[in-house]
Amino acid sequence: MASSSERSRFQTEDNAGTTMEFIQEARRPILIVRHQAMIEEMESSLADQFITGDSDHPRVKAMLADLDAPEMAERLRIGLATLADDGHYREATLRQALVEELCLWRERAGQEVAQLQLYAIGMYRLVRRTLAERQGGDAPTLDELRELPAARLGQLLSPPESAFAQPVLNQLRTKGYADRSLKAVKRLVRQANAEERWDDAGGEPTLTREEEEPLLQLPEGERKATRELLVRDRIRSRFYRQVFLQYLGSDEFDPREAEAHPHVLHWLQTIDETPHLYPFLQGQAAGQKAFRISQLTQKIVQLHEVYARIAHASDNPAHRAQLAGKSARERLAIINRLHYPPLPGTPDLTLAALLCPFPAFVEWIQAKVAANDLVVPPDARR
Repeated sequence: MASSSERSRFQTEDNAGTTMEFIQEARRPILIVRHQAMIEEMESSLADQFITGDSDHPRVKAMLADLDAPEMAERLRIGLATLADDGHYREATLRQALVEELCLWRERAGQEVAQLQLYAIGMYRLVRRTLAERQGGDAPTLDELRELPAARLGQLLSPPESAFAQPVLNQLRTKGYADRSLKAVKRLVRQANAEERWDDAGGEPTLTREEEEPLLQLPEGERKATRELLVRDRIRSRFYRQVFLQYLGSDEFDPREAEAHPHVLHWLQTIDETPHLYPFLQGQAAGQKAFRISQLTQKIVQLHEVYARIAHASDNPAHRAQLAGKSARERLAIINRLHYPPLPGTPDLTLAALLCPFPAFVEWIQAKVAANDLVVPPDARR
């Protein structure tokens, strides 16, 4: 057991540590303000060409060469983790956090403004390059980088979240990129000259005797309308089987196709640009191709919402036991009886579905098919 003098010494040391931390925290804003105007002016002078490297100026080229050195690259990665983990920057943007950090460096180490400028350029370049890789080559502008939330920067230092059917996409993205992605989704869903219903260039598929015979008992007008619904549903079902069971199936899917698309939206855009390369669209008229791409885009969002809702309900303590061990179809029937609400159709939900890494989406589809647990919901109303 420690003596009273030892306990007193420990308490004194603890108090001293607490006091020093308090003093440092109190001085922090004073130190920042001391250099803030200078650092903000330096940061504001940066232009996109410094970040992109699109410059023939010898000085810019020399600066960028210094940033490519391995020791500088490692220093930037450590700095990025610091900005993400520091509680002072929990509500700050990347620009705000970077300015404050550079102010403290200027105070404590007396670093020259030119050195701080080089570091700022390197930090923006690191974030921009990593985001461009995650966003399929869509590199953000300097203004977009400045507005990124500093607390989420740590996501860039680890592999991207790669699960499909989660309510929120746990990936950092710029607002500009999100807006551009949503516009791309709208273009796919509301394509000009797209047909309004399921048709097949090869003509109507035949119905089975079990489907045809009950129709004979109906009045002519009702029989015609019902038969049309059955035909359309057969065309629709055949299309989704071609996509999910055949094209994306584990026996036929080319792994190189997964590597070619950073996310699901990029895959859909590629289909839209070169529909003749995809077997599930070959032989169709242009209007029907556009219609089917629109339906496929909406179907993936629906699949995401349905399975995210199932997962959400399964995690609810009130329903967990009732849903445990059930298939997706069984759990969906149960939560429908319970009037479990669908997830709100927000832009974030759409992006969570369509910006999911494409390889992860393919893996999810194949796993559901292998487990005989893929439920394709009815088409969304146009």
